[in-house]
Formats: sequence, C-alpha cells, structure tokens
Amino acid sequence: MREDIFEIYSSEYPELLSLAGKLSHGEKLNEVDRAWLRELAKASGWDVDDVSDELRNLWADPSSRADKYWELFNKYYEEARRHYDSKDYPQAAEKLWGAITALIKLHAALKGVPIVEWHHGKLYNYVYNNVEKENRQVFSDLLKAGEPLHEYFYEEHVSPETFEGLWNDAVKLLEIAKEKTLRSP
Repeated sequence: MREDIFEIYSSEYPELLSLAGKLSHGEKLNEVDRAWLRELAKASGWDVDDVSDELRNLWADPSSRADKYWELFNKYYEEARRHYDSKDYPQAAEKLWGAITALIKLHAALKGVPIVEWHHGKLYNYVYNNVEKENRQVFSDLLKAGEPLHEYFYEEHVSPETFEGLWNDAVKLLEIAKEKTLRSP
C-alpha cells in the first residue's frame, strides 16, 4: 500500500509527496508548502490543521484512521449546520462538503481502503468500485448533491431559496449514507 501511495503522489502530485514527508518528519514548511495546504483545505472543505494531519498520516493503515474520520465527519457536519442556521450559506456549503468527504473516507477506512486525496473523481472511483452494490446509489447521489454546494462556496451561483433546497437534499442523503456507513461490515 505504501508503494501505491508513493507511485500516485510521485507521478501525479510530487509537491504533495514532499509536503507529506515534511509534515511526517516535523520539518519546517516554506511559503509554497503553506500555500499547498491552504489550497487543499479549500478543495476538501477541511481546515488546514486537519489536512496537515491527513498528509502526516498518508502511509498509515487506513483502518487506523476510522475514528479520526468519524471525528472529522461530526466536526464538519456540526459546523455546517451552525453556519446554515446563521444563514452563512457559503461556509455551510463548504463545511457540508467537508463532512461528505470525511464520511466517504470513513467508509473507506472501515473497509481498509486508502483514499489519499479529495479529488472528486477519486471519490467517485471509490464509490463505484468499493461501496456495496445495495448502497452505491446513495453514495453516488450524495456526491452529486454535494458538488453544487461545494461550487456554491466559490461562486454563490444560486438564490438562497435554491440553496436551501440543495442543502436539504444533500442533508437527507448524508443522513442515509451515515447510517449505511455505521452499519457497514
């Protein structure tokens, strides 16, 4: 597994492999490293500290991270609801996307499958290749429901009323996917 992660990062994301190495060895980060962390945080919906922890543990057995992903899921889901209640819709959208990615990473960790990044395509690949057939549709629908919310963080491209409808659809699917994840063998 370590070799697979090394191959993925060295060919597709060599700068992230270097960053992960620095983080895991406790080395000082330069401004470019910090910029990468900020960009990953924006892409993932996670905080910089959580992204740093994820990269620091890149080579860990995915199963050992299950409790961490459960913690992150709850953290970001709670933050999303708090932002939604205060009508801070861009932050609500971004934190809900963070909860969605944490839940999918939790599902993967419970199966011992690494998901080493937050790229939408990789999340879909995991869903279609690893989620149980009877649960696959809800996870696929969850990603599809979460993507316009993730876009909303950057573009605020829909009215507040439309956002609320998108939010409600995504939250319903998130609750179903959460239950399926927690019951997953």
